[in-house]
Amino acid sequence: MFSTNCVLTKDVFLKEYGAEKNINSVNVSDQVFENIDFSEKILTGTCFSNSVFKNCIFDGIRMRMSFFEFCQFQNSSFKNSDIQFSSFSGSSFEKVSFKNSVLLHNNFNGIRADETVFDDSDLYNSRFIAAKLKLTGFNNCNIRKTRFFKNTYDAVSFKSSNTREAFFGKGENPE
Repeated sequence: MFSTNCVLTKDVFLKEYGAEKNINSVNVSDQVFENIDFSEKILTGTCFSNSVFKNCIFDGIRMRMSFFEFCQFQNSSFKNSDIQFSSFSGSSFEKVSFKNSVLLHNNFNGIRADETVFDDSDLYNSRFIAAKLKLTGFNNCNIRKTRFFKNTYDAVSFKSSNTREAFFGKGENPE
């Protein structure tokens, strides 16, 4: 198949990997994906940086060491997903749901989240540094050892989450 040195177009990616469940070491950066269903896929070492995802479904996806840096996610869903050791740094999320997901050791530094939901998720040891969070919910989440530093908060909720076990910057603790 293709190596990470070869950047695939969206059309080539969908043709080559659309029916595949396991997708490894693929670079599909700088593409626009609309109304694509990535549900139940297993992504390992993939790179989708600088891409746009509109109305995409990632429900039940399993990702390891994948890069979605500087992406735009609009009206998309990651419900019941298992995402670990991956990076969403610099990405924007508008009306995105990560409900009931396992999100361990992930990088959300510099993200912009508006009307985004992480409710009922495990965010153990993830990072939210210099993020802009608006109308975003972290309700009933495990945020143990998760770092929240130098963020801006506008109507962000941590209801029923273990905030005492997270690390917040000075003056940022929601308690």
